[in-house]
Amino acid sequence: MRELMLIIHIISVALFLGAAFSGYIINLVAKKKEDEGLLNIYTALLSLNYLGKTGLTLLIITGGYLMTPYWQALGAMPMLIAKLALVIVLLILLVVISIKAKQARHNPSVTNFMKLKPFQNISLVVSIVVVILAVMVFG
Repeated sequence: MRELMLIIHIISVALFLGAAFSGYIINLVAKKKEDEGLLNIYTALLSLNYLGKTGLTLLIITGGYLMTPYWQALGAMPMLIAKLALVIVLLILLVVISIKAKQARHNPSVTNFMKLKPFQNISLVVSIVVVILAVMVFG
């Protein structure tokens, strides 16, 4: 069962980070478009939010299971505590992104979509730090 959970966990990392990286790259490319083209691109980018949510949800479920042998030793593992704290930060960022995305979907404008960008960029950086901490703790 542990191997299956680990496989799902790694696929979930790919889903979550893939959505974050894709959003970042598409935002870079989108800068070169006209306002009408931008609006279409930003609207299409909203679908990446679902991919990110799915990835993070699966990460939390499988991560909780994979953490079973470590919960009792958590106090002696400061890097693991930092990683778990950053996962909570990612959850908060994802909630903020979802709220802003819903507002942008109901009132589509380049300005509304631009409000998402800083949160998406922070989410990408925090995600990379979480992966680095995971490798340092478990690698």
